[in-house]
Amino acid sequence: MKAKRLFHDSQRPGRGRPRQAATGHAILRATREILARGGVHGLTVEGVAARSGVAKTTIYRRWRSKEDLALAALLEVVQREPPVRHLGHTRTALNAYFGRMISNFQSRLYGRVVRGLVSDLAVDRELARGFREQVLARRVAEVTGLLQRGIERGELRPDLDLEIAIDLLFGPIYYRLLISGEALTSAFIDRLVGAVMAYGR
Repeated sequence: MKAKRLFHDSQRPGRGRPRQAATGHAILRATREILARGGVHGLTVEGVAARSGVAKTTIYRRWRSKEDLALAALLEVVQREPPVRHLGHTRTALNAYFGRMISNFQSRLYGRVVRGLVSDLAVDRELARGFREQVLARRVAEVTGLLQRGIERGELRPDLDLEIAIDLLFGPIYYRLLISGEALTSAFIDRLVGAVMAYGR
């Protein structure tokens, strides 16, 4: 099964769709509750089945592994986030965006899922592709929009290398989250955004 089919059954049209959607939500709700307590390592398909009241076979028809379940639960959280707000100056907007992002990382669910998936993303190509296409790509598109607006407003130079700017913004955050363990604070975000703004002028 391809990673892009994580939600295949629950999105399939037909007479049974409302019931299928309700089943999918019940599975993901149970998954989030377990993840919030024990992270990915504490997650099992058996546990989700018991908590949701859905048969294991039904779960496996939709998601091939507990890692896919964790990614689906994470994506559902991401999809509920409010739209990006273009607040005044580009630096202000970027600070607000990444401030919200690190708040998510510091939540029990979001942070535990991302940290728990890291080792699996390195060896599971389908899972890694699902994370890139369904979670990371959304974030990159949102920040790219903020940077392009900064170019249009004359706050960033017109020849700004957007790919490098994106790497400069996201790289240090994931480095701290997953490798160094150093604190992700609003002061750090302000310094990071300030450095990228200086690069972009």
